Amino acid sequence: MMKVPVLISIMIALAAPAAAQSGGAANPSKEGKKASAASQTPMVFYLAKGEPDSCGLACSEWIAAEGRFEESSAQRLRALLSRTGNRKLPIFFHSTGGLASTGSEIGRMLREHEMTAGVYQTIPAGCAGASEQACRALKQSGQALPSRLRNDARCDSACVFALIGAKVRQVPPAARLGIHSIKLVVEWGTAPSRSERQMESYERKRLAEINAKYRRYVQEMKVDTRLFDLILQVPHESIHYLSRDEIAQFGIDSREFQETRWDAPDLGTPELWGLKFFVERPAKDRKELHTSFLRISCQSLQRVSFTYFRNAGSDEPGAGTAMKLAAGDRVATLSRFGSVIKMDAVEPGASYISWATLSSFEFLEAAATHDSIEITEPGDAGAAGRVIRLSTAGLSQTVSALRQRCRTKPN
Repeated sequence: MMKVPVLISIMIALAAPAAAQSGGAANPSKEGKKASAASQTPMVFYLAKGEPDSCGLACSEWIAAEGRFEESSAQRLRALLSRTGNRKLPIFFHSTGGLASTGSEIGRMLREHEMTAGVYQTIPAGCAGASEQACRALKQSGQALPSRLRNDARCDSACVFALIGAKVRQVPPAARLGIHSIKLVVEWGTAPSRSERQMESYERKRLAEINAKYRRYVQEMKVDTRLFDLILQVPHESIHYLSRDEIAQFGIDSREFQETRWDAPDLGTPELWGLKFFVERPAKDRKELHTSFLRISCQSLQRVSFTYFRNAGSDEPGAGTAMKLAAGDRVATLSRFGSVIKMDAVEPGASYISWATLSSFEFLEAAATHDSIEITEPGDAGAAGRVIRLSTAGLSQTVSALRQRCRTKPN
């Protein structure tokens, strides 16, 4: 029996490893680079507000959560929630992870308050052109910052524990959920000498207890425990990004169809793209969910390129050579071009087939006056074609931004 107490310091680390933290968009924007840097600093919570319906139906204000989960993070969120009173604002995460204990503590807090949580980058208008230090000071000012949301966000490791605690969970198309196993760090301090075998035995036993605890947590949050089984299989030094199928099958976000608003992220180059992502089943007789997207860009002051990148699916056959794009009574033909390409940044392991057409700003401006546009894929052997109906929310602002940029684009 030991009479001198053993001084043990245990830290449960659950964060995206350095090798995986560069993941993100293939061409990160200025905004994206700044937001990615923010996702790795200590977590900050702040109020943000946008246009009507910018964060969902009848939702224009939310709580932004950026950075790594640390011991004080839960306390700071609790203080913010006490200031917001009875207002049930959604909370949107962008984080590379941190302490698992803090992630689950925040998750329980979200469940207690019956909150909605999602994975989005918040882009405050006041941070445009500002340094990272000035931007962070603005976020810590206590003001509700005019902002917009970007869907190309990440929620890794400990962040996933926080996310699944919410009553309603939103993982938009192109957002990423990264998982890996928990790392247990034991510092033996000034404890009496122990053999290496004794220390290894203790650490194995303690890690097994911790894993059992978090497996129960996943189960309590009504998420399929296969999620935690998968977490155990991924080495802590690596990371696995969940597919849309896994996100749905595990019960994190089970929606079969969802779409983002049109957006025009600043890539920091003369080129500007308008983008819209959506998740759907490629066919009624198929079970898997996949992410596809639309892209518009200006070719000149008169001409605009409109491209549809359709997820090829695990065994999805190529569609015909032409598709129809309709906005009200206006119709354009999209022609297939190029070869199948892989874009892991949009969806892990995904391949894409593309169709495109050259159109005009006038066509897009007319389309923006309607509530939706339709893409019709031809059916096989005379069968009725598949129609994809997509919202035009944000299209007017995106087309306006494209027009402005196209005036300064070199010929």
